[in-house]
Amino acid sequence: MSNKNTYSSKKRRKKKNPKRTLIACLVAICIVAVMIFAVDGAIGNMYNEGEEIPENMQTAEEIKDDVVNILVCGVDMEEGRDTYKTDVIMYVTMDIKAGTVKALQIPRDTFVGEPSKTGKINAVYSDGSHENGIMNLVETLNQRFGLAVDHYATLDMEAFVEVVDWIEGGLEMYVPYPITIKDGNGNQETIIKEAGWHYVNGETAEAIVRNRNYAGGDIQRMEVQSYFYASVIKYFKEIGVSDSLKLLPRFTPYITTDMHWSRIAGLATEALNMDYSNMAIIKPGIHGYDIRTKRNGVQNLLEIPQNEWLEIINKHFRPYQEPVEALNIDEIEGEVVNDWGATGITVTNLGDLLAGTAQ
Repeated sequence: MSNKNTYSSKKRRKKKNPKRTLIACLVAICIVAVMIFAVDGAIGNMYNEGEEIPENMQTAEEIKDDVVNILVCGVDMEEGRDTYKTDVIMYVTMDIKAGTVKALQIPRDTFVGEPSKTGKINAVYSDGSHENGIMNLVETLNQRFGLAVDHYATLDMEAFVEVVDWIEGGLEMYVPYPITIKDGNGNQETIIKEAGWHYVNGETAEAIVRNRNYAGGDIQRMEVQSYFYASVIKYFKEIGVSDSLKLLPRFTPYITTDMHWSRIAGLATEALNMDYSNMAIIKPGIHGYDIRTKRNGVQNLLEIPQNEWLEIINKHFRPYQEPVEALNIDEIEGEVVNDWGATGITVTNLGDLLAGTAQ
């Protein structure tokens, strides 16, 4: 008989050490936390963090899961200016419950009165009492128009150049008019010779967005901008969210926002998954004047009749809320030098813009 010990073929199970298991879990948690912190810090440092909007100006708590309201502004200091102004103003309502996005284009020459020294809404940014200029505009939209603002994003106008130059071959967009730009000396250059589809680089895109040399003034300017916005959205919808994120390092240095990057990514994903027919750009009806005022001499001002403001706001930008019954807007005072006439409200979905059929 053999004296050798006989061992079972089954391996003995080692008893778990609760202390070691706990330590392993803690280490794993720490590694994940460090990774999240590193990503958060890397992306967060790409853009400028702005202060949060006071709760009393935000969407009511009970409908915050259904709708998000965002103020998006192009901030610029053009040659000859000593302060920044918001020459692109868009109020965007994402109705998450209904699966729609609506953007209100507010003309920069729209008359609102105080706190703007010129009376124009684009000067509220620099003329208000808040050190953070965007809060002046948030307050004006909230107190005078009854519009809640949950978040904001301001973009330096150079951002348009960066976005488009990043796109290989340029951005394909429909341009509804020939575009002739004019410099400070009155010299003119035609950069788009005929209406139609064009591939544009960053410099041309910036000129298109900022150009004011239209017979129809701000109305045509906003119309051309609508086509640009539609083309940008189309491009990013086509390449998808993951590839869109590759743009962040070039684009975000020009952004100031109160939103965390994860919130931006979440809202962008919601929007990019929506159908073009559920995305609309709305231009208010306006009445244009050249008016001589005691304070500023002759200047171009746009008046939006209160009944039209109320129609737009209550129909498109206050879902799930009681309608606003009256606005708090100052009356224009001065001598009318020229009456440029009035236009009506237009609601255009992105599908029509991208088909080049919008009127």
